[in-house]
Amino acid sequence: METWIVSELFYPEDVSTGYIITKIAEELAEETEVNVICGPSTNKSDVFKASYEISSSIKIHRVNIPKLDMNKILSRVTRMILLTLKMGCKLAAKVKKGDKVIIVTNPPSLLVFISLLRIVKKFNYIILVHDLFPENLVPAGIVKKTSFFYKALLKVFTFSYNKASKVIAPGRDMQALIADKLSKEVRTTTIANWADVEDIYPIRDINISKYYDNHFEGKIILQFAGNIGRVQGLEDFFHLMHQVVNPAIIVVIIGEGALKNNLLKLKQSLGLENIFFYSAKPRSEQLYFLNACHLGLITLSQGMYGLGAPSKTFNILAAGKPILFIGDKDAEVSKYIEEGNTGWAFTWDEKEKIISFLSDLSWNDLAMLEIIGKNARQLVETKYTKEKILKQYIEE
Repeated sequence: METWIVSELFYPEDVSTGYIITKIAEELAEETEVNVICGPSTNKSDVFKASYEISSSIKIHRVNIPKLDMNKILSRVTRMILLTLKMGCKLAAKVKKGDKVIIVTNPPSLLVFISLLRIVKKFNYIILVHDLFPENLVPAGIVKKTSFFYKALLKVFTFSYNKASKVIAPGRDMQALIADKLSKEVRTTTIANWADVEDIYPIRDINISKYYDNHFEGKIILQFAGNIGRVQGLEDFFHLMHQVVNPAIIVVIIGEGALKNNLLKLKQSLGLENIFFYSAKPRSEQLYFLNACHLGLITLSQGMYGLGAPSKTFNILAAGKPILFIGDKDAEVSKYIEEGNTGWAFTWDEKEKIISFLSDLSWNDLAMLEIIGKNARQLVETKYTKEKILKQYIEE
């Protein structure tokens, strides 16, 4: 029996899904040989480094496709189809009955391809859900829930999930949504993401103003770091910030994504002089930029309940920073905040409360923020270390 991992992103990708799947593969490779089928790398590192540089028990099978503009929907769809065909066909040529196949739901069409393949090949099939498709198309504003196209997609993907032996979700809210669409024969479980507590830790004496190359002395820095995409709800946050009167607050946004240009225009049109944009930073700088703030910002668009679990949550907590979360009630991030008293959670319907919270923040709150930041660090050290979480994949 062989173990196969199929993921668009893998080593040397060092952010988000690519990093998570690489670490899972390394953990599984401690027990058995692992084959990985993945897409082309966008990392500037040498993408053809020998697999033994990760582990002698990991063999990488990489497919290549033309470079396309990921900020255009048509290009994204084209890329998704090409990746699905190339990665799916490579697995079809190599997998055998009884093998273990673990796939990630990126690209989503790969889920359909491999679910159909499983009918023929009869392998042990585990789906690791990072984004719940097609449900996430609705809050992204791409389709309407009442449309025929959406209903058709929903049927296709519900069929596909039901071909799995097991479905793993990164959050309890997502697991609940998935379980509703599955038969009793398909087992679901939650395995959270983790914090890199050895690489990310609090730096108490970091010079925030020097790091950002701006004069931020005496300001409360609220930082959003990650993908600036369609489901983050940042446009709604900008409109809330327009109503906040507080010269003590600076908002720093680090990253790239489909909505970045829209947000830059919105910042200008609303006159948001206290919001600053920075390009995406490499993982090697994560320790420093996560510490170069007082409060970590996580936002998800209304309607994203159970459709995504931001992996950045854990490293914000590892850096000893409180979280300000705005999203649906009882979302997974809210649970981490409640679980360890690690910050504040609001729904988008609580606009006045959010505006009041942001308006009242001042330099005098630093002591309180540091206490809550210590709670954040304690939570991840106790429950969400890489060792504790990766062990669950071996047990599964």
